[in-house]
Amino acid sequence: MATKAAPQTYRFLTTAQVNQLHRVALHPRSTKPTQPTMLASAVASPVNVHHYERDKTVFQLAAVLAEKLMLNHAFQDGNKRTALLAADMFLRVNGVRLGLGVDRDGEGVYGLSRAQVDVTTRRWGVDDLARYYGGIARPVGGEKEGEEKEE
Repeated sequence: MATKAAPQTYRFLTTAQVNQLHRVALHPRSTKPTQPTMLASAVASPVNVHHYERDKTVFQLAAVLAEKLMLNHAFQDGNKRTALLAADMFLRVNGVRLGLGVDRDGEGVYGLSRAQVDVTTRRWGVDDLARYYGGIARPVGGEKEGEEKEE
């Protein structure tokens, strides 16, 4: 009798960690989100998705986190940037990182920016963002930061 493979175990970010990313990287004077319950909801979303849909990839869970952070608008400013930082940090603690070199469309960092805007304007959904993240991801510990693999 065949046994089902054990589901992947992931490390998830906490609300305090996402708030710290926002504060340190974007707004050093800002200490609290303007809508803390919306931040907590966004941070809990990938945990809940993983609990109920065990087949989701690390990229899908990162995309869920990013989408919820962008759309819940927990901070006065910098929600898209915070979402990108949080998605990258989530991926890093789970063994991969977003590559900052040229993506498959040849747009590099502009592609990341466009992807964020496409999510907030609802042109893209979670699956679109997850595919994009998967296409630009690199293993943690592979190339040095700033050095991207030639394809």
